[in-house]
Amino acid sequence: MILSRKKQAIQTTVFLEIKGKKKIVHPQVTIQSLFNWLYWAMNLASLSSLLTTNVEKYHSFWLAYLIPLIVFMGAIIVLVVGRQRYIRAPPNGSLLIQAFRVIKIAFRLRWKLGKQDHIKHILDYAKQAQISDEITQTNEKMNEFIDDLKQAIYACRVFTFYPIYWLCYNQMVGNLTSQAAQMNVGPLPNDILQNIDPLVLIIFIPIFEKIIYPSLRRLNINFKPILRITCGFIVASLAIAWTAIVQHLIYSTGPNYSFTTEPCSTSKCQKFNNITVAWQIPSYFLIAISRDVQCRFTEH
Repeated sequence: MILSRKKQAIQTTVFLEIKGKKKIVHPQVTIQSLFNWLYWAMNLASLSSLLTTNVEKYHSFWLAYLIPLIVFMGAIIVLVVGRQRYIRAPPNGSLLIQAFRVIKIAFRLRWKLGKQDHIKHILDYAKQAQISDEITQTNEKMNEFIDDLKQAIYACRVFTFYPIYWLCYNQMVGNLTSQAAQMNVGPLPNDILQNIDPLVLIIFIPIFEKIIYPSLRRLNINFKPILRITCGFIVASLAIAWTAIVQHLIYSTGPNYSFTTEPCSTSKCQKFNNITVAWQIPSYFLIAISRDVQCRFTEH
């Protein structure tokens, strides 16, 4: 909500002349770029699991957990050493508690005052309240918070469908890993393919940022947030559809086929089917692309 409010205040496009060329400085595009490169850096760090999964398989679990602990300790040291350089805003209470207070006041005044034709939204009833012990802000700040809360509730309608998306996405750390155990992974651990997701994002975020989205803007194609979400959902659906096809191929391949026979108890038995785990790559690729499109919605 804070970011949304700041963006509303700086919607004006600025034209600058740099080295004899006119440059367009658009706040919304700048914020989008900031989020995209932040997301790129996060996925770059995610590649650390390439190391930890192999350490877990070929050495031990304790060392695999020790490596991220050391990295976290380094980050804490950086934060402590540079604490004087940061802008530290004083705490001003929980926004969640404040939101519940506004909702409570709004419903109470709606019950007390009855339906008012000039009040369009139920939360606007809270604007009728005088400054009290319940809300210690000025009327102006309280009204601004109420407007932000209305926008947040309105935006939550979009997120109603996100549990479905994350149900598909989280197959990457669950069923896809189990599926890989039924396939020929060679000397690799079966959960190492999860690193395809951040690897694809590291490659494609700059492509989207430097080529695809600027090209769409030049063509006056407005790739709106809802359209981005829709495209992300479609691509995620294709990823799960491909995963289902791969599972069918696994069950159609020997020697274990659908794994319905009694499992072999000796170490010499082959516990996977003769199908390469490379068939899973499109699933990880598509889910990563869907996530790449989804992440661009966060700045809106």
